[in-house]
Amino acid sequence: MNYKVTIQYLLISILSIGISFLLAYHFWWKLDLYSGDFFKLFLIIGLGWIGILHLGILVSRKIFLKNYNFGFIGLLSFHKIESQENFAIFRNTLTIFSFTIFILAIFLFYKIVNFVEYTDLTYYGVEKSVKIEDISYYKGNKRAKINFEFNNEKISKNLFLKDTLKNIGDFETIIFSSRNPNIVELKSEFEENSK
Repeated sequence: MNYKVTIQYLLISILSIGISFLLAYHFWWKLDLYSGDFFKLFLIIGLGWIGILHLGILVSRKIFLKNYNFGFIGLLSFHKIESQENFAIFRNTLTIFSFTIFILAIFLFYKIVNFVEYTDLTYYGVEKSVKIEDISYYKGNKRAKINFEFNNEKISKNLFLKDTLKNIGDFETIIFSSRNPNIVELKSEFEENSK
């Protein structure tokens, strides 16, 4: 495999994974995972998966098929691998490598998001008492819809309530980040998780 093909794989992988990571980071605190917005997150994960698969194709070719020169093999052009034995080795390597990288990427993203949430709420946190506008239930858990304003930006969030005695019209104290007001948690939950 020549350097031009290697650069193509790396470019597709880096762009796909990078764009999906940035989009996921941008939309993470704006999405309500229990609504129709979940589809956006699904598309972002799909874009990252395409990048990871191209990276997996590159690694599989470098390890097992280095003596063969097929040119660029995309996700839909595996027919260029003529031998069934080579295809089986290629498929197994691609699957193991890609799923491992995918799980590591999700774990890394989760850790980064938790770190950003914790540091933003710790160092840039603003406490505010907000009125519960609506109550909904998700899998038996109570969710409160809250609305608040910060820097002329209206923010609406659905937060899980641990205090099941709260009702519409009651007040709850939240903490949100002044850098990114979409990072919101109930104050009691943040203090409990910070211990």
